Amino acid sequence: MNARRSAARRPPRKRRRSKDKGPLRQWAEFALAISVLALVRWLPYWMCRALAACAGEGIFWLAPRRRRVARLNLRVAFPQMSEEERTRVARASCRSFVLTGLEGVKFLYRYDAEEARGYALRMVEGAGALLDRARGLHERAGGCVFVTPHLGNWEFLLHAAALAGFPLVIVVRPLDNARLERYLFGMRASSGQEVLSKRDALFHLRSALRRGRSVGILADQHAGKQGREVPFFGRPASTTTAPAALAVHFQRPIVLAACLRRGGGLGHWARLGEPLWPDPEADSLAEIGRLTAALNAQMEGFIRQAPEQYLWIHDRWKLLRGRGGSGQG
Repeated sequence: MNARRSAARRPPRKRRRSKDKGPLRQWAEFALAISVLALVRWLPYWMCRALAACAGEGIFWLAPRRRRVARLNLRVAFPQMSEEERTRVARASCRSFVLTGLEGVKFLYRYDAEEARGYALRMVEGAGALLDRARGLHERAGGCVFVTPHLGNWEFLLHAAALAGFPLVIVVRPLDNARLERYLFGMRASSGQEVLSKRDALFHLRSALRRGRSVGILADQHAGKQGREVPFFGRPASTTTAPAALAVHFQRPIVLAACLRRGGGLGHWARLGEPLWPDPEADSLAEIGRLTAALNAQMEGFIRQAPEQYLWIHDRWKLLRGRGGSGQG
């Protein structure tokens, strides 16, 4: 009994980060990653889709905690959906997640603006009008706060700003392996946009808006104690207030954007939400709350159009907190 209690009090073992490992281990991780990236670039797109299907199925069936999170999330978001349909959507979501990474590697390497614009106009429904609208919003406001959820291919939106002809600064999660981080950041910035680590993100975003640039933020994940409880699919969720705070401080609009895949691998279609303009006469804290809630509501609308392309394996509502994460789902 005492041994059991001692084991229960034992703190969880921390994940060993790459930067805590030796140089040889980091080099090995970097070399393996570069080899995989090189292979993906040479694969035809249909094979990338097949690879994503296999890897996505692996995530769903071999990661029971993620599978359980996805099903619980879908139960919250779509209470009328059958369990069979939730399983189908969750599996498709895992495949979509992997395909987003493969598409990023395949289409964003050695970025060529002319070639990319031709692809966008050919394969993205309504691309010309959408790019013109995005550029018009940027010029009218002197910079916008663009927000995208983890829906469809969120990586493409960074380069869409380059095609539209305006500068964008985006912050992304830092990697443990510094060499790999520099390589991937360079690939993401190949269109001429500015990609920064989340370290000191708020400082960089504020600086960009002061310079008349637009900023891009992924703002649909659990924000912890720093977030505000705002309804998301009818249930309170800790949500980052960063987009709303920037919009209120600089009096810039928030614009939701998403790039979704069309069925059968026949290209993509993109969407821009209605701009959410801050009220300069309103109380700042109240306005931040209003804009954050309005942004979540717009995200819901986008996600409902293609739920199988949303990242349901993220524990958005922390549904497994205190309940354990293993077990079958």
